[in-house]
Amino acid sequence: MARNGKAIVFDSTKCFACRSCQVACKQWNENPAEAVVPTNRGTYENPPDLSYSNWLLVHFKESLREDGSLAWNFVRQSCRHCLDAPCKQAAADPTAIVIDAQTGAVLFTEKTANEDFARIRAACPFNVPRQGPDGRLYKCVMCYDRVQNGELPACVKACPSDAIEFGDFDDMLALAEARVQAVRAQFPHATILDRRDVRLLIILGDKESLYTLQSAVATP
Repeated sequence: MARNGKAIVFDSTKCFACRSCQVACKQWNENPAEAVVPTNRGTYENPPDLSYSNWLLVHFKESLREDGSLAWNFVRQSCRHCLDAPCKQAAADPTAIVIDAQTGAVLFTEKTANEDFARIRAACPFNVPRQGPDGRLYKCVMCYDRVQNGELPACVKACPSDAIEFGDFDDMLALAEARVQAVRAQFPHATILDRRDVRLLIILGDKESLYTLQSAVATP
């Protein structure tokens, strides 16, 4: 697994769920709006799930900590850009899913329209790929086009609380590890999810069970 390239750090202890990242992602990628019938799902979370035109979602979860205090936790769901991408391994055509040389981002090409969607989605440990009306598969692309032109990913630039940071993989891993140590006094359960396997490094402040996670392996 190559550890060169880039990485994103998402720090849940800094996120206050303004969802600027969601809006910036949709705007930059010119993704269309979807007709969603409003329903009361008992949460402020919106939209309810990832889709072919929603590549980034901030999950909301309210629960009680062991001491009885309220935990209102937010966490990002989007492609983690695995260093050894299972989706790419599952593709019948090796050119349907490619790795961007500069960032390491896992990219779905138009050839994914010819792939078995169920197979690709089942291979993803984070339940990320979605199929569009055109048959293609879609997800976060780490704004590789912006990065190639010296710009930050749209979600990183839009975040007002510095909860999302971007840079070289090793630098971001070191930053995430330092951040976990810095917040341990306030958040004794602070961890980094899947830190050696993915390019989206997620810092949790509370226990994993207090977040909405598709799949995760917490490490101290």
